Amino acid sequence: MKRLYWSNVKMMKECPQRFLWTKGHKDHDLGQGLGKPKPLPPEEMRSSEHHLLMGTVLSKVVEYVYNHEYWRQPETLLQKAEEIARTEFLEEEKRHYCLWTYMTRDEAIQTCAEGAKNFIRIMKDNRLLGPWNKSELRMTPTLNNYVSVCGIADLVFRDKQGRIHILDGKNASTPGKYEDPDQLRWYALAFSLQYGKIPDRLGFFYFRYPKGKTPEGFDEESWTGMQEVSLTKEDMTRLSKDAIEVSKMIHFGKFEAIPKPKHCNMCPYNSVCEPRIEQKARNSAKRKPKKLDLPDPTEGVEGFGTLKL
Repeated sequence: MKRLYWSNVKMMKECPQRFLWTKGHKDHDLGQGLGKPKPLPPEEMRSSEHHLLMGTVLSKVVEYVYNHEYWRQPETLLQKAEEIARTEFLEEEKRHYCLWTYMTRDEAIQTCAEGAKNFIRIMKDNRLLGPWNKSELRMTPTLNNYVSVCGIADLVFRDKQGRIHILDGKNASTPGKYEDPDQLRWYALAFSLQYGKIPDRLGFFYFRYPKGKTPEGFDEESWTGMQEVSLTKEDMTRLSKDAIEVSKMIHFGKFEAIPKPKHCNMCPYNSVCEPRIEQKARNSAKRKPKKLDLPDPTEGVEGFGTLKL
């Protein structure tokens, strides 16, 4: 794999076998032919994509606001953002498999509509505009002759001072719990390779939590709807090494399993992964209470069996 995205690197670092089974490999037949992914276990139900649907819709809002320059009409921007969200929901739901059990379809539409308006508030409060703005910026620079560091950034802009900002939007209900800061650092590495400049600021913004609606665990006075992510040269060096190492592992077919409950519980192949099954069996054996070899308290006591109390 010459083109590496952050999702590829993350999955390979967590469990190379899951990467193989999910993505497939040209030298492996996993049940559907060479290069095809492994079929899901029969008992594995297809996961609902309602979270993916909402995230895609809100990404479209950001894309249209910037790339179509709707921000130039501030008096109608809130209304326009909500309109985009509702329209895109109807289009995107045709491409996603959704089970409306966790939440209803109407609730999902309302979440997108509110998230779209919240984003406009976050954009204004944090001044996420500059002389140059781009949403869904695609980056595919080469790191060496064998691998390219690729990414599609939600939002990149250059402010009036010439500083570069790379931001990623999240529809998370629990900010800070599942986001990986290395995702943005990976984008920073890709940007620096493609444009020759290290970004000055990285951050996540949260569609559900504009200023004034502080998520639990955060300071109400300082909350702006965004959380910045640090970036050092050491981070860039580390991720460059990760990219090279992961590329080599994929090329040479090193796809050993790394069973860890944190990752395995979210894997659709959990029930058919032998290393994971063996790990669970060992853990279960450790938790099973040991039978104590105690003497029989009735031994030697005459007539105990017929004693009436």
